[in-house]
Amino acid sequence: MSASANGQEAMTRVSIAAGPLVGPVLRRVVGMLAARADLPLDRLDDAVLVADLIAARAPAHVAAETVDVALEPGPRTLSLVIGPLRPGGGQALVVDAAVPGVGNVIEQLADELSVDAQGEDAAEFLRVTLAYAEAVQ
Repeated sequence: MSASANGQEAMTRVSIAAGPLVGPVLRRVVGMLAARADLPLDRLDDAVLVADLIAARAPAHVAAETVDVALEPGPRTLSLVIGPLRPGGGQALVVDAAVPGVGNVIEQLADELSVDAQGEDAAEFLRVTLAYAEAVQ
């Protein structure tokens, strides 16, 4: 990984064959980048939980045989861009993240959540951003 001109980490992309390795690989990459983004421990745990949910639910919604995630660390933030997903797959992935008795975990933990369609085939990309802002005294 390298830093960009403004001192932020460069974007990291992972492409994992849909299957049993999606969870362990994504969990480790997200944990490492969340720590490098200087997220506090509770937000780092939130990022890993979101990664676990994405890993478990994304294979049903991807446009190919892989789960592709771009990770963008920033100062006390980490954004995950999942896709390309099938048309309608972004919102379906969010809906699938609901846990009985808890609700939708991704919606509860994300500071920003959006679905964007790109290209002629209307492939979708789900962006989940987790951040930490210190309280102003």
